[in-house]
Amino acid sequence: MTQTAPVPWGKVSDCGTRHPLVDHCLDVALVCRALLQLPPVARWGRLQPGQAERLAVLAYLHDFGKCNRGFQAKADPKARESEKAGHVFEALALLMELQNAWPPQWTRLITDIAGWFRDEEQACQMLVASLSHHGRPVSLSDYKACGGDAAKRWWRAASDYDPLAALDALAVAARQAFPEAFTENVPPIDATPEFQQRFAGLVMLADWIGSDTQFFPYRASDDQDRRAFATQAAQRALRAIGLSPPEPRAPKPFAEVFPFQPTELQRALAETLEPSDDTRLLLAESDTGSGKTEAALAWFFRLYAEGHVDGLYFALPTRVAARELYERVRRAVEAAFEPDARPSPVLLAAPGYVKVDGEPVLPNPQGVLWDDSEPDQKRERLWSAERPKRFLAAPIAVGTIDQALLSVLQVKHSLLRSVCLDRHLLVVDEVHASDPYMREVLRALLEGHVGRGGWALLLSATLGESAAAPYFERAAVPLNEAIARPYPLLSSRTGAWPMPAARERQIAVELSPTLTDDDALLPRLIAALEAGARVLVVCNTVTRANALFRRVESALEAQPELLPALFAVSGVRCPHHGRFAREDREWLDEAVTAQLGKGLREGAKLLIGTQTLEQSLDIDADWVITDLAPMDVLIQRLGRLHRHAGRLRPPGFEAPRALVRVPDKELIGYLDKNDALRAPAGLGSVYADGRVLACTWAELRRDPRLVLPQQARERIERTTHTEAFQTLGDAWRAHGQSIEGREGAELRQALRSVLDGKPFGELHYPDQGERVLTRLGDPTFDIPLETPMRSPFGADMGRVSIPARWLKGATVPESVRAEPTADGFRFAIGHQGFRYTRFGLEKDDA
Repeated sequence: MTQTAPVPWGKVSDCGTRHPLVDHCLDVALVCRALLQLPPVARWGRLQPGQAERLAVLAYLHDFGKCNRGFQAKADPKARESEKAGHVFEALALLMELQNAWPPQWTRLITDIAGWFRDEEQACQMLVASLSHHGRPVSLSDYKACGGDAAKRWWRAASDYDPLAALDALAVAARQAFPEAFTENVPPIDATPEFQQRFAGLVMLADWIGSDTQFFPYRASDDQDRRAFATQAAQRALRAIGLSPPEPRAPKPFAEVFPFQPTELQRALAETLEPSDDTRLLLAESDTGSGKTEAALAWFFRLYAEGHVDGLYFALPTRVAARELYERVRRAVEAAFEPDARPSPVLLAAPGYVKVDGEPVLPNPQGVLWDDSEPDQKRERLWSAERPKRFLAAPIAVGTIDQALLSVLQVKHSLLRSVCLDRHLLVVDEVHASDPYMREVLRALLEGHVGRGGWALLLSATLGESAAAPYFERAAVPLNEAIARPYPLLSSRTGAWPMPAARERQIAVELSPTLTDDDALLPRLIAALEAGARVLVVCNTVTRANALFRRVESALEAQPELLPALFAVSGVRCPHHGRFAREDREWLDEAVTAQLGKGLREGAKLLIGTQTLEQSLDIDADWVITDLAPMDVLIQRLGRLHRHAGRLRPPGFEAPRALVRVPDKELIGYLDKNDALRAPAGLGSVYADGRVLACTWAELRRDPRLVLPQQARERIERTTHTEAFQTLGDAWRAHGQSIEGREGAELRQALRSVLDGKPFGELHYPDQGERVLTRLGDPTFDIPLETPMRSPFGADMGRVSIPARWLKGATVPESVRAEPTADGFRFAIGHQGFRYTRFGLEKDDA
């Protein structure tokens, strides 16, 4: 009796059920072919049908390395670890080291593939791109470093299994599955490095979808027509995920979506501005609260209806900002489409806050599709304990800018993110003069996205010329020309469309030398509360916000009738900042909106917080007090002052006025021996460039009356333009050189981190232990609690987020044990103790 050779498997379920390798390869290949038929992909590929079939064959071969004997042993519970192997470097070993051992059908297949591209080198590079489907490009340097040639032994036959025979059978199956790929008169493909990277991202996406058993269950029977089944499953999967948009594309007019008349900016993007190559990248500059969000949505609806884009990614600076905007976007999408024609799902792509069509999604969803290693999982914890790499596959998503920036960095699955983003209108909200590293990464993102035929819209209330010019790949214009540019303004690379201002606010600014003297501020705060004013205090650091809150609360204990004016959540008085747990931040933000948002109740209110209050929250204050900050940041903060027209203001607060807390001596006196700024309130740490701060202080002295939005352009340029720094005198020159040196180092670091244009084989990501971030600064570790704790506001907390710098090199534990206290809970990591109370997370020595 003849013994049947084992059928190589491609996937194995937890219960031991095996999915044949030929079936898995077919599943992935047919998903890839379906993706290639989507308009945004078809545009960059410009493929003929036979060429698309050939790329499907390459996608089919993504897992050919699983034929090796060591990988197949993984399903044998009796196999020793020394008898097991992977399948990526093993595949590369077969291609590079074992050509003389190739079986006949495999040799024939590879010979055919070698003629499908401009040259044989491109064919080899495309095979390596397909092998890189786990997210990190397989480079020859990686292969040599890991001793890849040792993998050759796994291709030798042993016992009843011959890996080369399995490889031959896989080659025959590929030819049978895609016969059109092997016909004559198909033009060769010019697989440039960029083309290779697009293809690699598609295979990553196809492997994710084709590995999901909810779409591709394992073979039901031996006589199943897997090709017919997988073809239908691929189409169903693309529709369910939202990669294939519903038809017809018919959003409703602006007037039926939004319950107000459009502004000129909204009208331009909804009706009059023509989509063209020049308008692929637009910058909309307008004051806070002027309807830029609705203008962006109007532009998306128009581009979507005309088939220019298949989706939308709305990128915000923080997760909280994304969460605040999400409901506005979701409601607009629901209003714009009939239910059967609505792009879905609408995703809140903020780790820890994830929602689909308005409903929360539990973390760690079923159907894990990635072969992540433990080190990769730990590195991802800097961003999230969930899996954000698939967020951009949603047709409409609101999330953080980080998710988009990761698509151009040398991080795992960046190319997957990139091909998903290609389909979208990318809207970057609240663009401002960020650090040079982040600015350079965003510039690279926009250059690649628009260069591939994508569409992007930047929204800003406070973007200076020095920051804006790189995004449009032009030199910054001189200061006088920058000041002369209209505001509000919609602009492209070559066009500019001035927009009328919706209203004018004249803000009286008082400079108060109380930056280090909270006690001097107390009488005026108490007087404002006695007058019934709603006061917003924005501090530059969490430590300052907590200290001021404690001082004010202590002072108000002598006037208990005013204590209810202090901001509180569920009756618990507290400040507002970023060191609260996710569960509490949701409650805090809802309370802020309820107590200072539209439809707010009359009466005194005092809200003390940090930068979390200066963006995204739609709140209104009668009086704003702020630490000194760069002019563009101050204007952002003052956007919360008299924001809602028509409110009855208390006596003394009828006109907008703000108090800016400044040091009691000139900033120049805070430069240390290394020419670094070391001033109080984060002046030098949070805001490092003392030149911008000095110009801002001087500008407010020169004219303490801010007229917004009319003066916004001039005020920002006079404090951020490089020419403006020359007015400060020689004393600041050494500091400026120090800042420019640090900025140069950040730019060089960004250039090292951004993806380059090398072909596969040469394309190499940094060592897996190196962190590549979307922004410099203070990363956090999200650490589970061994036992959930009750927060001071009544929420059940399962995790804590700790700034990396607080750990001082201590090993990050997998979880921490906390002990409840009367005001929250406590825990320790190494020798450092922490407490979580109504003031958020604090160190015991703070």
